[in-house]
Amino acid sequence: MVIQPDGCRVRIFGTPMVNTKAEAETAERNRILRILNPPPERKEVPTFRKFVEDEWWPVYPDAAGNRFSTKVEKEAHLRLYLMPHLGNVPLDQVRGQVVDGLFAKLKQRNLSPKTCKNVRGTLRKILQTAVDWGKLPAMPPLQKIKAPDPTWDHYTAEEAEQLYKAARTPEELALLLFAVHTGARAGEQLAIEWGDIDFVSHKVVFRRARTRGRVGPTKGGRERRVPLTRTLEAALKAMKHLKGKLVFCNPDGSYMSVYQLHERLWSASRSAGLRKVRWHDLRHSFASQLAVAGVPIPQIQAWMGHQSIQMTMRYAHLASAGASERILVLDAPPWQRRGNGEEALEQVSMKSGS
Repeated sequence: MVIQPDGCRVRIFGTPMVNTKAEAETAERNRILRILNPPPERKEVPTFRKFVEDEWWPVYPDAAGNRFSTKVEKEAHLRLYLMPHLGNVPLDQVRGQVVDGLFAKLKQRNLSPKTCKNVRGTLRKILQTAVDWGKLPAMPPLQKIKAPDPTWDHYTAEEAEQLYKAARTPEELALLLFAVHTGARAGEQLAIEWGDIDFVSHKVVFRRARTRGRVGPTKGGRERRVPLTRTLEAALKAMKHLKGKLVFCNPDGSYMSVYQLHERLWSASRSAGLRKVRWHDLRHSFASQLAVAGVPIPQIQAWMGHQSIQMTMRYAHLASAGASERILVLDAPPWQRRGNGEEALEQVSMKSGS
């Protein structure tokens, strides 16, 4: 008879494998140890669906400060792709062949690599949170998904001038100039207020953005300041109105839509004889024109609000468009290599007849 710490009595019984006193004592001792030190109870592992619906979704998105548009995207990933395939799988089994099977099915549905990569990102956030919360012992490995860089277009400085000349009203001119001269995202421009524009220090501050009908923080959740060009400042002063706090709005002072931005852009581009581009390509035009003008990439990154300089490096090739010619400066004698090399480059070019 063994008395446990809680007072319960447990009777010991059984027969040893070998009928000897020593074997009987060993069997008795092992039995007593098992009674006094029982193995820990195995916790019930929730399914992927139960963990997400009961624990992760009610807490994580708000705790992480996800924007409304980010929540909508994650909800779509769960509803359309993750729950149908992983919903009934125990959380600790969401790994290996199970996950590979999920992405094999997504590829069979002809989902773009970019969408598959975003779905993987949502799944990774869920599993990493499960590890952080003690629901999983370790993060299971997930295969990386390569997505090609998105294509984009931009207007050169000369094309942008044609676009401005085709604007129908002072308001439309300011609308187009603002996009190309500040690099604002569409949602940021829709939410810009007169209080965000400082005509004294000649800067505009991006504090918020309007996406999916709601106003929230900017992408990345950070404010950024961009200097006002003289051209843009003059255009803004020429169209300043008393309709309300919004800079760009409908006649009644209400928010414009992204479709309205595109309507004005496409109307002006048709009149100017320019190719049709997306509104977001005006943001690319801002960065591209700065790169061509020789503005350092880190400065463009700051004005664009990119968290990673890799995002800004897509414009680097524009900055080096004439760099191959500058190597000719090495042909000049050392005493001719003065300042930034422009004089030496000119002399070498004249000698080479280029």
